[in-house]
Amino acid sequence: MPILDLMRSRRSVRSYKPDPLTEEQIKQIIEAGCLAPSAHNYQPWRFIVITDRDTINRLSFSAQGYLKSRTEGSDALSYFGSQERLDRVKERLEFKEDTVFYGAPCLVLVVAEKGNEYAEMDIGMACQNMCLYAREQGIGSCVVGYARHCDREEILSVGMKDNQELIFGITFGYSDDMDGKGVNRDFDKIQSRI
Repeated sequence: MPILDLMRSRRSVRSYKPDPLTEEQIKQIIEAGCLAPSAHNYQPWRFIVITDRDTINRLSFSAQGYLKSRTEGSDALSYFGSQERLDRVKERLEFKEDTVFYGAPCLVLVVAEKGNEYAEMDIGMACQNMCLYAREQGIGSCVVGYARHCDREEILSVGMKDNQELIFGITFGYSDDMDGKGVNRDFDKIQSRI
């Protein structure tokens, strides 16, 4: 599939089948991330791959606790940006299941050493590689910023080091919801052209 068509077809998947990915599939997704460019070729990313359902659930519940407290705060509307989004988060938190990682069979936590000023940009490129490669292989993905709200001790317990920080999580798995309607994009965002 041409790369632009692949980009047009990729969606953030928030509903997964329980079917596991193979070790080879996971390895290739990680390899796609490692092929990204990085400042000074530092390759700041480190990946923590989690396929154990109980561990994913535990991390999800940790982040859910944080989100619940934010929905009840006096600044909830400004934090979530709109009443619709706030209501959607509240509704998801009503379920007693993995509402942060959507029941995905594979969660990749992306971590980097603290203080690297280019890490987030570099990791963003690695993540895009991983998500596009997964889509090409018929595997859904979603970048989950809420993963940053997991309790630090929980993240350390799955392999993050003291000198690292969690940038975000990425879910991977099979889904029936990979081909949603096209997203309306405004391609007239050039601010100036000289």
